[in-house]
Amino acid sequence: KSVVVVGDKGPNYNWLTNQKEFRGPLYSVQVDENEIKGIEERGFTNYKSLADVPGDIDLLICAVPRQVVPRIVADSVARGIGGIAMFTAGFAETGEDLGIDLQHRIVAAANEVGMPIVGPNCMGIYNRRLGIRFSAEMEHAEGGNLSILSQSGNHSASITNEAQFLGMQVTRTISMGNAAILNEADYLEYLAWDPETQYIGIYIEGPRDGRRFFQTLREVTKIGRAHV
Repeated sequence: KSVVVVGDKGPNYNWLTNQKEFRGPLYSVQVDENEIKGIEERGFTNYKSLADVPGDIDLLICAVPRQVVPRIVADSVARGIGGIAMFTAGFAETGEDLGIDLQHRIVAAANEVGMPIVGPNCMGIYNRRLGIRFSAEMEHAEGGNLSILSQSGNHSASITNEAQFLGMQVTRTISMGNAAILNEADYLEYLAWDPETQYIGIYIEGPRDGRRFFQTLREVTKIGRAHV
């Protein structure tokens, strides 16, 4: 019902402008005065602190540098935010001690309160009906029966856009990235019980929990909840 974008930058401010069709409250959090000017010129309301954003926050889109992410997660926990789509990269996928440590820290903080995080190192989520998008080409409309789950951010966008170009009505897309908290089995289970999903397309390079994923896949196909 509400979205906050933290750390969006110009010149195009893609994370904010991609949500322009979203009908609920949409806010920005940015401390850089040079960026604030561009954000406000485009008609978006900006706050310098997450604590200042009014009302409940369902989704936070995180686009800050990786060293700032633990602070954003801590502030999100304090605010009771519903969940985070974490575009920020530079975590465990780098193989660096710093990146691995930062990922461990944000996972521990989020898990302590049961806060879901999509990613990090991902494009986040697309919802056709709500107008939540990570690509300007993604449709905002009613209907749809196909959902996409992709480990690759680039593939999640290209598959969705090409499918829609060919006339398929994609209703959900999830780019899962590092799958630090929610993994492919969680997303598959969610999509299987989503009333707006009849077909599920999946691109995975390496399952985080292969045993559970394939068990979930067998269960989904056995009960006929969705065609995968």
